[in-house]
Amino acid sequence: MARTLPCLVTVFFVLFAIPLVPASSAQDTAPGSDARTITFNEAIQLALENNAGLRQARNEIDGRSSAVTQRRSDFLPNLTASFSGSQRFGTTFDTNVGGFVDESTLVASASLSSSVNVFDGFGNIARLRTAQINLEQSELDLQRTEQDVIFEVMSQYLDIILSKENVRIQEENLQSQKQQLEQTEEFVRVGMQPQSDLFQQEAQVASAELALLQAERQFQVNQVQLIRTLQLDPFEMYEFDVITIEEDDLSIEQYALDTLMQQAFDRRPDLQSEERSIASSEQGIREARSGYFPSVSLNASSSGSFTDQLDGFSFADQVFDARRTESIGLQVSIPIFDRLQTRNQVQQARVQRENARLSYEDQRQNIAVQVREAYLDLMSAEKELDVTRAQERAAERALEATQERYNLGAATLVELTQAQSEFVDASSNRVQARYEYVFQQRLIDYYVGILDPTQPLFD
Repeated sequence: MARTLPCLVTVFFVLFAIPLVPASSAQDTAPGSDARTITFNEAIQLALENNAGLRQARNEIDGRSSAVTQRRSDFLPNLTASFSGSQRFGTTFDTNVGGFVDESTLVASASLSSSVNVFDGFGNIARLRTAQINLEQSELDLQRTEQDVIFEVMSQYLDIILSKENVRIQEENLQSQKQQLEQTEEFVRVGMQPQSDLFQQEAQVASAELALLQAERQFQVNQVQLIRTLQLDPFEMYEFDVITIEEDDLSIEQYALDTLMQQAFDRRPDLQSEERSIASSEQGIREARSGYFPSVSLNASSSGSFTDQLDGFSFADQVFDARRTESIGLQVSIPIFDRLQTRNQVQQARVQRENARLSYEDQRQNIAVQVREAYLDLMSAEKELDVTRAQERAAERALEATQERYNLGAATLVELTQAQSEFVDASSNRVQARYEYVFQQRLIDYYVGILDPTQPLFD
């Protein structure tokens, strides 16, 4: 009886001093003083500034803007000024002296000419419109590239947050396993559990430590991937502001598939770019057909010359009066037979238009499939929220019950370990479901084409 009382006191202490379910005791490591903290909005802005694809798209816009300016200038007349001068040396027969004399002659001339294309079969209009459409297409491509970059940053930022949450779960699991180890050591010491349970629990602690190390490594890898996407200096230290999603933060929205598809058809910049490609190919046909029409150009020129052989006439008198000539002319060129070049160019332009139309239809079909799949995935993610919520609640209750049974000696350590593993998996699945739902919401926005740099990560 004297030996039984201390054992009962020890069991009472173990039962009420050690928590029955994992408790969160691990705190996030304080950011290093030498590390730069980057928020989600800052990450978006850095990506928009540093992404090589975006810079190339902006350069493409600059180039096509210059092309528009060039095509507009085709409607303007040109103006050319030319000057020439020479000193002539030689022997000539002079009747005044009745013999040959050596002489030198200074000759100079100047001219000013201009020409303007009056009509070229509307080819210049087609070329200008093509350049304008190409510029619009480049601007739309830039918008879609921006959305690509925003979505990539969003996805990687969500990966960082999810991996950070996984680190927290593994820290709580490790803390719980260590507490369980202390409890098992006490049970083994008083003879309530066999020595094998202690060895088994020590293995569980080591396994939890390994899982935590793997979670921390994945967290670091995800940060490195985002650093690479943002094109940051690899020699500096960075930390990302991690925002956790709680149950109350989730915004469950109702979507209609038909509405989403119509929005995508109306808003997707890449589909609008395909439409511009069709319009550009239409102008290509118009430009090719200009070869069937006559061309008309207007030319004008004025020129004057000077020679020192005319006595009594100054340079100005000769160039602007005595030796000045002017002309104006209209040139009409009528194509009769060009070895079928115009016909072949028109056929090639029509083929390009047909290819552009097929590309548009293919892109439209791809968008419809993308939106439908994203919608179905979102519906599945919404159901997973309910399923994982019930799974986590059931796993928590099962762990509590198994812990109580183990404390009373009615359950084995294997059963308790299984219950703890199921609870950790359920918690991880619950966190995964929350972030998966947010990801699917952003995926819907991406496929519909409404991603905005100012849009928050969580609504």
